[in-house]
Amino acid sequence: MPAYIDAEFMHVDDLPGIWSPIQWDLTPEEKVAEVEEQARASLMAAIDVPEAVLRMLLGETAIERSYAAPEGYDPVQQGDWDDGILTFEFKRPIKLLNHERGPGHLLVQYDFHDLGRWQLEISEESFHLARI
Repeated sequence: MPAYIDAEFMHVDDLPGIWSPIQWDLTPEEKVAEVEEQARASLMAAIDVPEAVLRMLLGETAIERSYAAPEGYDPVQQGDWDDGILTFEFKRPIKLLNHERGPGHLLVQYDFHDLGRWQLEISEESFHLARI
């Protein structure tokens, strides 16, 4: 992570943090689109930061409704699957191949299937992204 934080441009005010999903009347089609957009944002916030960075850089944030537990789902860590709950997953899956962590350093490798294998190397001084 960066060792320098530029305090000069850090926004600060005394307003409370709020979020309201829908603030106006919507058509049924607009409601579906709004739920999907909120699901995408929530899913992006729920995944690991390196995966989120890679997905954003590659433009791979499309989602779809998930009717069954995806491959690799772990009920011990993620809870029993409930098909009655509205659930979304990314259209294009990604697989974590390897990660190495050391003092001030993180190396993460992903298999993005037909988009290839990618590596993110993050340290206090730098950020490197490469197709491997």
